[in-house]
Amino acid sequence: MDRPASPTLAATIVDQLKAVGVRRMFGIPGGGSSLALIEAAGRAGIEFILTRTETAAAIMAAVTGEISGIPGVVLTGIGPGAASAVNGIAYASLEKSPVILITDGPASSPHQAFDQNALFAPVTKLQGRLQPENGAADFARAIATATTPPWGPVQLDLSAGDASAPVAGATPPAPPRPSPAPSEAMLGEAGALLAASRRPIILAGLEARHGRAPGALGQMADALGCPVLATYKASGVLPASHPGFAGLFTGAAAEADLIHAADLILLFGLDPIEIIPGRWPYQSPVLDLCAAAATPLAVEPACRVIGDLAQITSALAPDLTRSDWTAGEIDAARRAIVEKLALRGFGHTAQTTVRAAVQAAPAGARLTVDAGAHMFSTLAAWPAEEPFGVLKSNGLSTMGYALPAAIASALEEPARHVIAVTGDGGILMCLAELTTAVALGCRLTVIVINDAALSLIDIKQQRQQNRSIGVRYASADIAACAGAMGCRAWRVEPGDDIAPVLSEAFAADGPTLVDVVASADGYGDQLMALRG
Repeated sequence: MDRPASPTLAATIVDQLKAVGVRRMFGIPGGGSSLALIEAAGRAGIEFILTRTETAAAIMAAVTGEISGIPGVVLTGIGPGAASAVNGIAYASLEKSPVILITDGPASSPHQAFDQNALFAPVTKLQGRLQPENGAADFARAIATATTPPWGPVQLDLSAGDASAPVAGATPPAPPRPSPAPSEAMLGEAGALLAASRRPIILAGLEARHGRAPGALGQMADALGCPVLATYKASGVLPASHPGFAGLFTGAAAEADLIHAADLILLFGLDPIEIIPGRWPYQSPVLDLCAAAATPLAVEPACRVIGDLAQITSALAPDLTRSDWTAGEIDAARRAIVEKLALRGFGHTAQTTVRAAVQAAPAGARLTVDAGAHMFSTLAAWPAEEPFGVLKSNGLSTMGYALPAAIASALEEPARHVIAVTGDGGILMCLAELTTAVALGCRLTVIVINDAALSLIDIKQQRQQNRSIGVRYASADIAACAGAMGCRAWRVEPGDDIAPVLSEAFAADGPTLVDVVASADGYGDQLMALRG
């Protein structure tokens, strides 16, 4: 059959994706435009990753976008396929990840028909329909929108007929709009606040992970000699071994004493979605340094400087003077936060398991963490030494995240071992993706803290003095399930030594799973110490 004189819209889309560095797409194909896109991608050398759920595909794409800075790409079928991607796209929206979602459709009959653009409007930066007349230009605009700070997802309908239709000419992808140059007036105000402060504290957030921002944060911390707290998303932007690193910041009770002792709170790339809901509890003035003003803060900053964080830091650096904080104070604060987060229980707990994993982990291993009671001990115990050393759903706090995130990490950086820590509730939401990891030969280990409960919700239920309803599971042998899916797996009972099991799991080729029968004792006291 003769090829069309002009490239098809599907081929043009794929060419634009390849031009910006996209190497893979995720999803479950429908019978429409996704087939044309997969065919064109294969010809262009872009891999299609077949997942088991659209939710996992969207999470994988979002994590790919976060790590690489290159848009993650998701393809879904019409109707139920598109609807099933909402959770992962909501993650990308709240947690500022560049993602391009291309959905089959719109429907041409009442069957499977609903307004897909309207469905995704609350959780995407842009929605639309690609058509041959201007599809190339519209897609170029979509790429630029996804990658312009604040990063986020876009959603586009594409029908099978339009995907296969020729387009008149190619349109190169538009470059993302850069962060604005910081205002001289705002830099002057920021400098004055820093000059007047003797005990500043830095709260680093998700924007601090990218480009030159981590180095700028280290420069700021060294110059001020002050404590630095990092959000879960920002774990590792200042290495855990840095003398200024004081612990993790959530806006809760565990770190409150340290922040109350500061006379200036410097937000470095922090997004309000990273803080637990509630009123702003601190009295000191706030200096907000951010790449893009996105979500409104819970407090009005005394000064906000918007722009490239490294550029802002360079402008402020010559006038920075060392604070009155001592190394002993910062070290004592760090140890106090760790002590508050101690988890006391019998047998294997999230804390003892993760500490054993830290000892056995391969050098440079990355951690992914699911939402749940186990996450507090996991994040407190893991010494992140570089940006993206930890991947966590913070703004959305979705369960079923750790395994898809680990798969995306393993594909993006195959030489780096990934350790996914999840609860039994979280792994059961995405268990089928173990077969995805097996098929791809991913270098990852899943550690399941198996306490047969939705422990975090169970605690909240107990604190309200309600009966225990809807938060307990029948105990499941996750290791047996994993083995049936072709994954090497071990079950660790309360009296078993976990260390040799973890060492064997980390040394194995391909995906492995360690199912730890754990105690839920102590979570309530730990949550009280963390959040009050």
